[in-house]
Amino acid sequence: SFKPYIYGSVARGDVHKNSDLDLIFLDRVPIFKVEYLLYAQGIEKYSREILMATPSDAIKLYIHLNEFETLQIPMTKLETRNLEFFDFGGKIDLKDLQSDIRVKGVDKRLVFIEPNDSGHREYSIIDNEPMVAKSLGVHIDTVQERKEVLLRREQHGRTGVFLKRELALNETPATVLREIAKKNSIVRKKLRSS
Repeated sequence: SFKPYIYGSVARGDVHKNSDLDLIFLDRVPIFKVEYLLYAQGIEKYSREILMATPSDAIKLYIHLNEFETLQIPMTKLETRNLEFFDFGGKIDLKDLQSDIRVKGVDKRLVFIEPNDSGHREYSIIDNEPMVAKSLGVHIDTVQERKEVLLRREQHGRTGVFLKRELALNETPATVLREIAKKNSIVRKKLRSS
């Protein structure tokens, strides 16, 4: 059975007109089944890419339904720090979404969003890192790492990723990943350890 999670502003409730809808599967699922379900829903136009943000990150398939809606499917095991990334930003499942549940999380501005009955409360995570980590149930290192990444991005823009490979319509993700692994020892090692 598939259990996707929605993470980010939709999970926290601080949505605006340019909010993305990001879904992640935390467990590996058969990619062809996900693509079949999209096809069965009449969704045939989308782009796909294999992405590995850093050499220590999990390898994921991104399916971009449009500029605002993305599915992420892990192609290698998500480690604890990968999983905590989604807790840091706030994540909910379908049942939570249907029940209108919103959760705490941190946005790209490094603002902690805490939903309440009248909307939400916001404050900077800077100098509040231990409290944020405790409140979100994540390791302090996760908070520090995300803070550093987002501050660097604010100063220098996006600095690229370790691996990014767009897929043609006739390519299968597994075949492309095997081809990449033949040439890239880090990817090969990641596949062996998963």
